[in-house]
Amino acid sequence: MSPISSFVRRHRFSTFVVLTFVLTWLPWLTVAWMLRTGRPPVVTTLVLIGGFGPFLAALLVAAAGGDLRSWLRNLVDPGAPLRVWAAAVLVPVALYVLALGVFLLAGGSFDRTSVLPAAAIPAVVFATFIRGGLEEPGWRGMALPVLQRSVGAFWASIVIGVIWALWHVPLFLMPGSSQAGTPFWLYASAVVGISVIATWLYNAAGGRVLVPVVFHTLSNAVSLTTATGVVGDGVVSQVGLLVVVWAVVAVLVWRYGTDRLASNPLPDGGLDFDTRDDSGRPRTPRGDVVGDDQA
Repeated sequence: MSPISSFVRRHRFSTFVVLTFVLTWLPWLTVAWMLRTGRPPVVTTLVLIGGFGPFLAALLVAAAGGDLRSWLRNLVDPGAPLRVWAAAVLVPVALYVLALGVFLLAGGSFDRTSVLPAAAIPAVVFATFIRGGLEEPGWRGMALPVLQRSVGAFWASIVIGVIWALWHVPLFLMPGSSQAGTPFWLYASAVVGISVIATWLYNAAGGRVLVPVVFHTLSNAVSLTTATGVVGDGVVSQVGLLVVVWAVVAVLVWRYGTDRLASNPLPDGGLDFDTRDDSGRPRTPRGDVVGDDQA
């Protein structure tokens, strides 16, 4: 094993996080600076490129660590149980419908005539797949299987959720983005909770990344579709989502505990967590976790 491969295997998580921020923040901060004086045509391209940061970082880490082939196979494996696929589709709808209900109870109103027409939904889903769903090979496909081996599924979800929220910071500096004008603390609190739900789906799916890809894509699509009909204080609607998301998190922790957040063993995500060191000597299980971490 080359020195680079050995280093990456020992530090998969930290290597992934650094690469993700570099690959995303360079183009996104460039866009934030450009928007101070206008909107040049290159802005859209740079925003799109930055959104691929988690995917590209995971790809580089998998390749450098010698896991590329098995990681890619895991990435496109559709073999999750049908009930898990159903949850990936229905949970995003339930989250935002219930959040809307909380918003209405709090005195808000909803204009159905302003909701995006059904004909626009396929385009919205495609856009949220490109600019949302394709983050998941990074967050859940690489970061999660590594980190949860050392700190458990719940706390790995919290850490990744915080990093995931911080990763979006440049978007708060871009006028016209969906994050602009939203209080960061409110946005981050919801993202951290959604990270826990995504972990539940990923682990219940046996590490099949397509499941959180679908969940993330549909979450963004439903959010964008329903947001156009919200009449009133957008912050109140965000609070409604926060309440619903963390109620679901509480149920998941109560049902499954914090170690796995699912009934299945922790998946490896197509990554090789070898229990031997470079000289071929066996390590203890705890030593293997720490050496491959990344905490």
